[in-house]
Amino acid sequence: MSEDRQGDVVDELLSSLLGNEGDAQQAVIAKEQALVRVRVERRRRHLVTVIEFDSSDVRSIDIEGIARELKRRLAAGGTVKGNVIEVQGDQRVRVRRLLVELGFREENILVDETIVET
Repeated sequence: MSEDRQGDVVDELLSSLLGNEGDAQQAVIAKEQALVRVRVERRRRHLVTVIEFDSSDVRSIDIEGIARELKRRLAAGGTVKGNVIEVQGDQRVRVRRLLVELGFREENILVDETIVET
């Protein structure tokens, strides 16, 4: 049985046993275990903060909801591309603080201090 299929079977069993409460618990666990990389890229003359989520259970993380909250609290535009959130401007420090408030572990948030030229 493939690894993806095994994960799906486990998810189905947990959902059937725990119901909706299990989904919420699974989302909290996924946030705590997720590795988040934050970096700034220079695109043309503009800076973009890139937040990349790396987790074994990325499906449990509401990336769209996190992006919506970050854009609202940072008063900045942004987009979601797969497991990546892009926010306009250099928002590294504020993004780290907000991700901790949203339930991510501070030691799992890696912030790159350099600006990547693209």
